[in-house]
Amino acid sequence: MSLWLTGSLGRCGLSRELQFKFDLCANEAVTNIISYGFPAKGDHQILLHLLVDHGKAVLEIEDDGIAFNPLQVPEHVQPKSLSEAKIGGLGIDLIRHYMDRVDYVRTQNINKLSMQVDLPEADV
Repeated sequence: MSLWLTGSLGRCGLSRELQFKFDLCANEAVTNIISYGFPAKGDHQILLHLLVDHGKAVLEIEDDGIAFNPLQVPEHVQPKSLSEAKIGGLGIDLIRHYMDRVDYVRTQNINKLSMQVDLPEADV
C-alpha cells in the first residue's frame, strides 16, 4: 500500500512531506480496519482510491467491515502524568492533525473514509 500510495503521489508531483503525511494516515486507518473491522472470519476487501486534482489530494478508503465512524471518537486528552498515559489510541488524532478535511459515510454496508489535503500552489 505504501509503495503504491507514495509512488502515485510522487508521480502527481506532491512533495515528500505530503507523501509522508498521506502514508502515515493511510497506514493508521488501514491498520485499524484490519485490527478491529473484521471480527468475523472470511474474505473482506479494503479499497483505496486516490484523486489529485483541482488543488487537493483526496484518499478514500473503503472497507466492508463493521460500521465505525472515526470522527465520532473524542479527541485525545493529554494525560497529566506518565502513569495516567495509555498505549495507543492516537491514530485518529494523527489523521485529524495531518489532513485538512476528513469525512466518513457508510453506504450499503461499506465504510468510506475520505482524507483530504489542500495543496499549496507549489504542489498543484
